[in-house]
Amino acid sequence: MTAGVLPSEVVDRLAETVHDRYHSAAQAAVLGLAGEAALSRSDLAAVDRLTRGGSPTETLIRLFQLGLPVDAGSARDALAPLPLADAVAAGLVEPDPDGGDRVRAALNLQLCPDQDRDCWLLSGLPAELRPGRLRPDHVLGVGAAARTLAQATVRDRVGSALDVGTGCGVQALGLSRHSGSVTGTDLSERALAFAASTARLNGLSWRLLAGSLLEPVADECFDLIVCNPPFIVGPGYSPDTDGYHYRDSGLAGDQVCATLVAGLPGRLTVGGTAQLLANWIIDLDQPWPDRVAGWLPAGCDAWVWQREVADPGEYAALWLRDAGERPGTARWQVGYDRWLDWFAEHRVAAVGMGLINLRRTDTGPSRVVCEDVRQPVQQPSGDAIGQWFDRVAWLRERTDRALLAATVQAAPDLVLQTGSVLDPAGWQSVRRTVRQSHGLRWELEVDEAVAGLIAGCANPAPLRPRLELLAAATGASLTAVGEALLPVLRDLIERGLLLPVAG
Repeated sequence: MTAGVLPSEVVDRLAETVHDRYHSAAQAAVLGLAGEAALSRSDLAAVDRLTRGGSPTETLIRLFQLGLPVDAGSARDALAPLPLADAVAAGLVEPDPDGGDRVRAALNLQLCPDQDRDCWLLSGLPAELRPGRLRPDHVLGVGAAARTLAQATVRDRVGSALDVGTGCGVQALGLSRHSGSVTGTDLSERALAFAASTARLNGLSWRLLAGSLLEPVADECFDLIVCNPPFIVGPGYSPDTDGYHYRDSGLAGDQVCATLVAGLPGRLTVGGTAQLLANWIIDLDQPWPDRVAGWLPAGCDAWVWQREVADPGEYAALWLRDAGERPGTARWQVGYDRWLDWFAEHRVAAVGMGLINLRRTDTGPSRVVCEDVRQPVQQPSGDAIGQWFDRVAWLRERTDRALLAATVQAAPDLVLQTGSVLDPAGWQSVRRTVRQSHGLRWELEVDEAVAGLIAGCANPAPLRPRLELLAAATGASLTAVGEALLPVLRDLIERGLLLPVAG
């Protein structure tokens, strides 16, 4: 059993504290709508103004969400039934180094409100709460990357789930809601200790294994695997010397993501899903989809989203700030030069950042799609990703002849937009786009024939009669119309603009 970062008896008392006065209802009563909006955008000054009343909930918010020192008497009342002396001895809080009878947070205790229950996470203090360089074995809490993966995770009920690089247990918390068992792996013993305390704090039990990435589960398979890996692209900073455990793998370039993607299908049950955040090199010699697709083994469908692209300077600055470095210092310049020199040496034009989704099929041929998904998709997006895999499997099972016999229906939220230009003859239509109002919010340019075909599927309808009507209207043969439109139809179905109707 993995020992927690806090003693079990301290965690159990802390659980009483948070359930009593550090939960979403108590926080909402203190902050109100405006204060919660300020907290969500990290406007800590606004939250500071709203939490000066001295109540236990206000004190806990100031301690753990603002990182401010509070007087010892207020902390004692707020933490009860956990004695303040025990909290200090365990390392949850510490005396204020500036003196006075005050204490401040030594660990980060995050409240994570959800629709049906609250969760709490123990992690290291982030740089925004405790300025300065992070310690090499820093353990992240809930950040933007963790939220992105949690929102994208397919939430079907599964028997077993694996969180690779679990950190403090952010993803494991979500997996616990719909998985029979949860396993977490991490190379960092300190991260596993945080995860163990996070699990106990939330009344959960996880199997936590020490080791790099997939190595601790080399002989096992899971129904769902998620991973927020140390994916940084660069010179290969080592977490044990010049890097950080939570973000640096020690492997140069994008090797850690390539290794993970190649190994994940072998750790999945048939029909199992794996999802990971990843960064990849965009070089001057190869399109990025070819690079990432080359990592994939046979026997699985893959959908890769490129959400952002950063140029070398932008990328290096992002991660230097992440570690608490300050522009203009000697350390900043040394780190920046090392990164940019490595990028130049390896002909790196930019770095792509996104999400890789895999589903093991053991049937062929596999469907591999690598594309830019820059639009603001509706969150959470996990259901939409799971439905994409389902539609890909549905399409694979159907020949073109069987597809024409299938019944489909247009998605209920489609909008047709027409763009026109003015010329001497009047307004001339030059562009038609069909857009989804919800879900993944695809926007596709279509011609008049495809727009009409989609409109003809407003009610459930077999595809063949629709193509026959189009052939008759254009004077073309059904074969010619089918050859032209079947690839388009498959794309519309895959993206969810046309939906298969059972029966």
